[in-house]
This record gives sequence, C-alpha cells and structure tokens, in this order.
Amino acid sequence: MTDPVSVDRLVGQLGYLFEDQPELRKASAAQLRDLLDRNDRYARARAESPLDSDAEVAARAERLESHVTLEAVEQARARVSDDD
Repeated sequence: MTDPVSVDRLVGQLGYLFEDQPELRKASAAQLRDLLDRNDRYARARAESPLDSDAEVAARAERLESHVTLEAVEQARARVSDDD
C-alpha cells in the first residue's frame, strides 16, 4: 500500500460520518474501514476522471489500491469523542 490515509484525516471523516449516521458508532472497526476505504477509492477515481459516468468511476474505484488501514481506523476511532 502506498500513501496511507492519515489518522488525523480519518478522525475528521469519522466525526462527520458519526454526525450524519450516529448508528455507525456501533459498527466494528473493520466495517468502518471498509466504508471509509470504499469512499476514499471512489473519491480518488472521481478526481482522476470527473466527467466519467458513475458506473465508470465505480469500476475504476474497484481497481484502485486501498489506502485505508484497519490500524489507522482503530487509532482514529479511539480519538473521536462521543460528543463529535
């Protein structure tokens, strides 16, 4: 894996995620990693080709390398307070 997503960035993403979907506070770290990784890969794929269709971007996202690690998600989750 190259250029892993920083723990600080994941703290921010989890804060927003938990605000929008509070039920995800009960999700496992692995479930959160999968969700954050999918979102990260989709965002990178969209940035590469902003005019492509959603289907083309989704297909490209599936081929991209993961940048979100379980360890980083666990560290970030520990830093997100219940008030975030």
